[in-house]
Amino acid sequence: MSDGAPDKPPSAAQAALAGIEPLTRAATAPLRLARGYRAGWWRADILAAVTVALVAVPQSMAFAEVAGLPPQVGLYTMIVAAVVGGLLTSSRFLSIGPTNTMSIMAGSAVLLVAGDASVENKIAFIGGIAVLAGVIQLLFALLRLGELVRYVSHSVIVGFAAGAGVLIAAKQVPAFLGVEVGEVREHLHGLPKTVVQLIETTGGPDWRPIAAGAVSLAVALICRRVSKWLPAYLLAVVAGGVVVWLAGWTPDQLRQVGELPSGLPAFQAPPSDLGFYREMLVPALAIALVGMIEAYGIGKTLAGRAGDRLDANQEFVAQGVTNIAVGVFRGMPATGSFSRSALNADAGANSSLACLLSGVFTAAVFLLLAPAARFIPMASIAAILFIIAYGLIDWRYVRRLIRSNNADLAVCVGTFAATLTIPLEIAVFVGVFLNIALYLRRAKQVYLMEMVRDPDSSTGLIERPLRAEDSDGSIVFVQLEGNLFFASADELQERLTQLYHRGAKAVILRLKRTHMVDATVMHVLEQFAERMRDDGRHVLLCGVRPRMKQRMDEFGLTEFIGEDHIFLTRDDLFASAKAAISRARELTGADITGGRNVQERERRRWAYEI
Repeated sequence: MSDGAPDKPPSAAQAALAGIEPLTRAATAPLRLARGYRAGWWRADILAAVTVALVAVPQSMAFAEVAGLPPQVGLYTMIVAAVVGGLLTSSRFLSIGPTNTMSIMAGSAVLLVAGDASVENKIAFIGGIAVLAGVIQLLFALLRLGELVRYVSHSVIVGFAAGAGVLIAAKQVPAFLGVEVGEVREHLHGLPKTVVQLIETTGGPDWRPIAAGAVSLAVALICRRVSKWLPAYLLAVVAGGVVVWLAGWTPDQLRQVGELPSGLPAFQAPPSDLGFYREMLVPALAIALVGMIEAYGIGKTLAGRAGDRLDANQEFVAQGVTNIAVGVFRGMPATGSFSRSALNADAGANSSLACLLSGVFTAAVFLLLAPAARFIPMASIAAILFIIAYGLIDWRYVRRLIRSNNADLAVCVGTFAATLTIPLEIAVFVGVFLNIALYLRRAKQVYLMEMVRDPDSSTGLIERPLRAEDSDGSIVFVQLEGNLFFASADELQERLTQLYHRGAKAVILRLKRTHMVDATVMHVLEQFAERMRDDGRHVLLCGVRPRMKQRMDEFGLTEFIGEDHIFLTRDDLFASAKAAISRARELTGADITGGRNVQERERRRWAYEI
């Protein structure tokens, strides 16, 4: 706007449109995909989709087992999530569907309300959780809170994923050994519960499931070593099924997947009981948060490699709508999968059509192989999950933390321990709390450096740590660095008290290197200025940025300290500081702390050089 006139505030209509922008961007994503699609892309997209589908089929069945649900639920989730998510996502590489963390969190939540319920009720419950998580993600998008996922550190995700990996592997040991476990005391959770279940098992291991599982494990590991393009997991479950078929083992001799329904997912209404949603609010919130962090983190990593841009709020919409769709089509919560997304990118996907087509091909493979699934032993599914669980532990990142950063290591280990011992929906928030505590611990640190005269210095000033010695009535010039907000207020107050007791006639606080000044800190500055003024001494502020000055005006700090005691930043280096020092000299007749018996010519030289 010309003549320096202030911008007009947005109208109600403009504000409303801005609020729903993430919805409109997601809704128009299919149109943008169609308009921008190039004829030469389809071959690579189809190849990527087929590659991902061959991995997704056995993975999805395994993830359903993690959640304590029939294998088809995982397949339904992959089909619906890939199609819907592929239409709405802002990432061309992200593969959306069931994942290990989503499965174990959803399964843990279902146990709270449907531990002894029938399979159909469990499917309905887990669908309701998916719908609730999707609604929460949509609300986050409408409130434009997508950027919040950036403030959850990678250490939290690594710790949570590692804990989930250990839990997944531990829970598959009974299936691999062919032993049955029962329920244990309700106050136990996570790994302690699984260990007690194994200890209290009455029967011993059975060699048949161990043999079938070992064959599947060997096939998967060999295929992964030979080539990443081989559908290792699919070949592994086929190998396990062939062993069962050749040996003629029956479901009475070892647990098998059994008959799968041959149709595609059908619509089911989510639970209508409001009490269910109240009880599931915290687990759904945790699932929504972790799902968004996973999807955004994976999408951002792959987008960064390709030079693409990821829209966090649009991803919230895409994930939210996907989870609602999955929930009403007999699925479980879904998000981005790192293994499938990386495979999608390596296979040369050019657009999100590859994600959509992977859902279509998963449906085709499911319909073709459903009759043969009854031969697949659950030990083979357990073998696949052992490999997936091991891959969840980011050993390289943990080794780096051990060598370099004890604070982040503590957050990672704390999240890992919480994941193993308490309900997962709470463990997530423990990790977030530890992350916030670490941030506040770092951000609260305030550094005070004293600027003293030194004629031999090129600038005439040198920095030194703030000392507690008497200032013999001179002017003390202090440089503050850090975030001046409520967490740092106590430390700042202690340091200012030290300054007060030094007896300086004037204290100049340079705020050029501070990043914020909130109301709590301004109250501390006001108290310090009041004590100084009561003794006939002065407090001056320099290096104050215009926005900071505006906040001081609104709080009333400017009026209390005095307009002529506050000096705004200027273009010239140290211009604000020189003005504050000059004003302090006028008020006190004293000089800044520094060398003794400095001659007038040296003082003029110092004033000129800074």
